[in-house]
Amino acid sequence: MLVTKHAAELCALLVNDLYGELPSRILITLLNKGRCTIPQLAQYTSLTTRQIRHGLAVLFQQNLLYTRIDPETKITTTYDANPFACYSLVRSGKILETIDQQFGSAERELVQTLLQLGHARVNDLNHAFGSRDSYTNGRTNGSQGHPNGLISSGDDLLLVLGRLIQADIVETVRPESFRNPVDIFHDIRQDVTKTAPGEKSTKTKTEQQEQILSRWRTFREQGKTIKRQLDQTRGSSAKRRKLQNGMATNGGIDEETVPQLSPNLIVRVNHEKCLVELRNQKLAEFAADCLGEATGEVYRTLLSILTAELSRCRRDAFVEEGDPTPQSTVTTLDIFEQLDESVNVSSGIGKVSRDKIDISSAERVRAAPAGTDDESDESDNEEAVRRPARPTQAIGFDDQDEDEDEESDDHGENGNVGKKGASSAPGANGNRGAGVRFEDETSSSGDRLEQMRQHLLLLKESKYKFIRHCGTLGRGQWTVDFQHLMGRIRDMELDAIIEQSFDRYGLRLAKILREKGKLDEKMLYTAALMKKSEMQQKMLAMQMAGLVDIQEVPKDNSRLANRTMFFWFFDAERTQAQILDDIYKAMLRCLQTLEVERHKERNILSFVERKDVQGKEEEVMTAEHYNKYNQHLEVQERLLGQVMRLDDVVAVFRDF
Repeated sequence: MLVTKHAAELCALLVNDLYGELPSRILITLLNKGRCTIPQLAQYTSLTTRQIRHGLAVLFQQNLLYTRIDPETKITTTYDANPFACYSLVRSGKILETIDQQFGSAERELVQTLLQLGHARVNDLNHAFGSRDSYTNGRTNGSQGHPNGLISSGDDLLLVLGRLIQADIVETVRPESFRNPVDIFHDIRQDVTKTAPGEKSTKTKTEQQEQILSRWRTFREQGKTIKRQLDQTRGSSAKRRKLQNGMATNGGIDEETVPQLSPNLIVRVNHEKCLVELRNQKLAEFAADCLGEATGEVYRTLLSILTAELSRCRRDAFVEEGDPTPQSTVTTLDIFEQLDESVNVSSGIGKVSRDKIDISSAERVRAAPAGTDDESDESDNEEAVRRPARPTQAIGFDDQDEDEDEESDDHGENGNVGKKGASSAPGANGNRGAGVRFEDETSSSGDRLEQMRQHLLLLKESKYKFIRHCGTLGRGQWTVDFQHLMGRIRDMELDAIIEQSFDRYGLRLAKILREKGKLDEKMLYTAALMKKSEMQQKMLAMQMAGLVDIQEVPKDNSRLANRTMFFWFFDAERTQAQILDDIYKAMLRCLQTLEVERHKERNILSFVERKDVQGKEEEVMTAEHYNKYNQHLEVQERLLGQVMRLDDVVAVFRDF
């Protein structure tokens, strides 16, 4: 896999910070030189064979390497770096936080252990966590689990591990897991298409492609054998009980069946599935920022159900064209059953008291069609725009008749907002399935379901199209067009970066080129409503930054400037690649600055790391040293916070 210079340096710095200089030197060599053997690594790094083997063992244990055995000699082994796994080291904290929110502290503890170990056998994990049985000797009333919700015994470990395997957060390790998927796909294609010397192939290209895809899918599904077995014996992960802090809401852990896992089974964290969970977290937070906290929680529940069986964010590049995957859907009732009861779905849907509504103002706004400027022209003449007929029905008061409720429910079932719906009134979002109820304090199941549907309609009608209505089963079926949604979010991030670097005029020019394609220079400044000189200065600055480029098309062979047309164009893929490289560079500089700061305060940090000082820093240290220590922590927090924010942008452009 080709990586840029700054991405390679960033991966090497992360490995150096966590595992030492020796693995880092070997990794940067593999990233720069490509696939190498041990003698080649010794030549490039000036290390001994013994040192190289020790460094490779660390990288191999942490799943940062791909290996390949020569099919002809069966002896020579080559090693290749895994940049995706190396970069994922920076996301360890985000992964642990998401696991803690979605599953509980016990699952977080196990994932943290696996992230530290790379991969481990179940027997080794059992020995490590089984030593905590002393904590459970004093348990009463038949309750199980550590008092803090952590793993306290071998059975707890198997239960937690079984949940994570069913959720695809943890995957099993086999010899093929350390081979580059690109090499495996090429081997499959070569094996299918090869023929004996002088023999013609009896298969058509279509048959060969189908066989290649079939064998590739078989390879991808090999790691899910244990997951399928657990789904058959313990129920699918999508149907398991909701967990809170590692405990089932309907009872203790002892109610679950302890899975029987082989002691020699090797497991590790599945970073691709973790990316799916991080994307759900990102989208839920974005929806909450746009539409409110309650709507964000409803969207979070919908995403968790919809992606329960989704193992990766982006489709497999090898089967994207030849293997169309049916899109998953989720019903309204499924979302309602899984939604946390503590979520107040009655908030965030335009529910206000009766005395705070100005009927005349609401009717005046509704009088003109959406998207016109008639409101400003007719605002002085209230009587001309006011609708005296049925004012309370338009706003949705409680005394409206049942026929109107039934009509609005019919509109809601079709996923549309009726003309008399609450979305037409200010402060009312969604459709009029439940109307805007004033002074409504009932909390029946039907009311809660209808209020939750209002949040779903908010998500559907948003300009970002968070969800899409695709059926009527179970009071409506919903799905998410992830490719379209993430494309909108990527455009939004790209616009923010361009506007921050080249102000709103640069953003205007970039949007015009992105929409129209290649434009002549004369047409560009006319469309942008800018002076030619200002437009040229701005375009030259953006060209120097690599965001736009120009193509010269001469009208004749003289190639004179006045006989040449200049077409500006915006290449989104190249721009995103350039931005990613700039972000890698910024993250690298932040971590390098952090290393310098740690070196400056190395004496204080080494003193704080002592066991007799930890937790008692203020008591043991002098005021001067304690102040320096706090200042260093503030600098470290700002630098790491900036790295995390930059990683969010990387995830949007590259991974989600």
